[in-house]
Order: sequence, then C-alpha cells, then structure tokens
Amino acid sequence: MNRSIFRASAVGAAAVAFSGIISVSQSASAAETCTTVENSRIQSMPGAIPEAQLYVPTCIEALPGGKVRGKAGVNWSFISDGQSDLTSKRFTSFKVTVRLKSRVPGGVDTVVGSKTCDVTTRINAAATGDLDCLTVSATLDPKKQWSGDATVVYDVEGDSKGSFTWQLTGSPLMG
Repeated sequence: MNRSIFRASAVGAAAVAFSGIISVSQSASAAETCTTVENSRIQSMPGAIPEAQLYVPTCIEALPGGKVRGKAGVNWSFISDGQSDLTSKRFTSFKVTVRLKSRVPGGVDTVVGSKTCDVTTRINAAATGDLDCLTVSATLDPKKQWSGDATVVYDVEGDSKGSFTWQLTGSPLMG
C-alpha cells in the first residue's frame, strides 16, 4: 500500500478513535472541558521505527468538594507496516508540562499550578498507550474563569536534531 495513503488513513482512524475517547470522557464527567483533535501530530522517526501518532488533549476538570485541576492526556500509537521495528527506543526524552490557569473575566491568565510528567519510559515500552498528567487541585473560585494548557518537549532517539517543543492548544474556559 502507498505509504502516504496508509499514513492518511491511519491518521484519520486515530483522530476518529481519539475523538470518541474525548466524547466518552466528556459525557462521563460533565464538569470536564477539553480540547479536540487539534493537539495531534505525526512524528517521523528514523530508521525502521514507525511514525508516532501523538494526541494530547488539554482539559480543565471540576472536582468534588469545590476543587479544580488541569489535565493533559498523552495518547500515542506506533502503527507498524509489517516491516517496522516496534521494539527499539523511540524517544531520548518525552516530557509534558500541564498548567492550571485562572483569570477574572476579561483579565489575563495566572498560573495557579503546574506539573511536569516524564513519559519517556512508558512511551518507549509500549507501541500504544496513554497517560494523564494532572496538576494539583486548587479551590474553585466561581468568580474566575479556569483553563488548562500544556507543553510537550521531546527528543527523538537517533535523529540528531535535538529537542522539539510543542505548545499545545489550551482547553476552553470553564466558568
């Protein structure tokens, strides 16, 4: 099969699958607001390692007890074409920093909390997977608007290009 056709169909299938995951998450938790498929990318990999399909929605979650937190859900998939190596090390480093932000309506964002999650070991160990990176919770002030955003910094193993920084689209405002 033509590689570009395979890639396009695989990306389309991944986008549909990930959209379904987010739809289920939102219906299961009415107090969660997340981005959609714009936080996705295909990362070319060197040698026989298949391309990485990455999707990282950013969310803001209202929790019981009047709390709120930010979340970045890291989802990955390496689709083999039958000749790819799914056992090699894929990333030298893969870290996600998620931020919880608040603001008065019409004001500027203030970072309330952040957390960096090192996903390197997990993403190198499994051809597909997911991991939620969560900020600590804060007291939900109903007079403010809340959002979550994230940044991914990763270094592809063996490409000699160094680290990439991926600024993710933040969640819609809550409140």
